[in-house]
Amino acid sequence: MDSERAGGNHRLAMRLRVLPPVTADADCRGCSRRAVLRGLAATAAGVLAGCPSGDPAPAPDADPGTAVSVCGTGLCLDLDDPKNAALTAIDGAVVVKAPRDTILVVRTSMTAMQAVSDVCTHAGCAVRYEHVNKVLLCPCHGSRFALSGAVLQGPATRPLAKYQTQLDLSANLLTISL
Repeated sequence: MDSERAGGNHRLAMRLRVLPPVTADADCRGCSRRAVLRGLAATAAGVLAGCPSGDPAPAPDADPGTAVSVCGTGLCLDLDDPKNAALTAIDGAVVVKAPRDTILVVRTSMTAMQAVSDVCTHAGCAVRYEHVNKVLLCPCHGSRFALSGAVLQGPATRPLAKYQTQLDLSANLLTISL
């Protein structure tokens, strides 16, 4: 780098090296650098955002293989079924497929459960239960929700849909009202 003195101020001049344009590789079949970079960016965004690219991966702390049955106008989960075993412990969570939603159920105490939509109201990504801080996190854009579905941190501005639950301890059965 060269240094020049101009009116008491120091100006730094930096020499730039100009490279000739790169021609397309014969194997690339005419794809541009911009097209390649867009493809890499889309792939990286999918990986970083946790968006599925094929078979959906289960959210941490939530077993997607639950045993659910329709009972009246709601869904029933038999907690004696091994597929629902996560809900037998406090902080256990499962993901339940409902007719018009996907529901995340979390056991909050020995006598209570919370059930909310696991679809983020910002961009539709699946939220995850983070048991250490007892919050629901959206891996796509960082929204945080309380277990009640209330927004704790944006960019989401609307709460998650909340479902009423009824836990019958004598029958070891959870009913989710739809």
